[in-house]
Amino acid sequence: MSAVCAVALLVGTAAVAQENATLTLKSGEQITGQLVDLGGVGFTVRVNGQDRQIPQNDVAVINFTGGSIDWNNYNGNQQIVLRNGQTIDGQLYDIGGTTPLKLTIKTSSGDRELSSSEVARIILARPAVATTGAAVTQQAQVSTIGANGGTISVPSNQQWVATGLNVRKGDSLTITATGTVQLSGDADDTATPTGSTKGRYAQNAPLPAVLAGGLIGKIGNGKPFGIGSNATFSAPDTGQLFLGVNDDGMGDNQGAYQVTIQRTARR
Repeated sequence: MSAVCAVALLVGTAAVAQENATLTLKSGEQITGQLVDLGGVGFTVRVNGQDRQIPQNDVAVINFTGGSIDWNNYNGNQQIVLRNGQTIDGQLYDIGGTTPLKLTIKTSSGDRELSSSEVARIILARPAVATTGAAVTQQAQVSTIGANGGTISVPSNQQWVATGLNVRKGDSLTITATGTVQLSGDADDTATPTGSTKGRYAQNAPLPAVLAGGLIGKIGNGKPFGIGSNATFSAPDTGQLFLGVNDDGMGDNQGAYQVTIQRTARR
């Protein structure tokens, strides 16, 4: 399906393609939001409910899972890195579907369709922040968080991420999270926001009784609490909301969770 047809379908139907992603521009700027479309105007990213158009030639990396990129292994061509570790040389041609997205990739052996749930990241070019011999880590972006919430990427290789969202005790918070992270050098040692897929715990994690790798939070310097993939609760304290991954050794972790936060002020 062509990009023009994809745009026509989006206009003519209520279903809209969208997937949480972080776009790294060639300038080094990072934009976190919902990837909606690839059309004649470039990429459409929904940030805090508003669509932003980004020219395709301005984008270096589309990252669905976070993690780091070793630019020593980059050959200068467009690459699609799958979540199973496989790398495909090819060009992103079209985005369609709803959630997960359907990605059409042009390769030397013909068109190939992939689900965004299979893809870790798409490398279109080398950004200005990438230096030879260095790995670039996709850090959390807080620019999409407003006074009442928004979307943020929470990397698994740092203990706490400041969301920039200040809450008052008693405010209602609804937090949903998606994604898969790797908790060690073992490719099978993975977790989702609900915790380790192997059911393991981390003795020295902030919450040792909660599954390793689960999404957790705290407000200011308050006590940490579990969140998981979907939670609605009253803020236990007043201060800035921090999010993190429940682990006790962050240095070898890879990937990130995409987290959406909605705040309703107490009455």
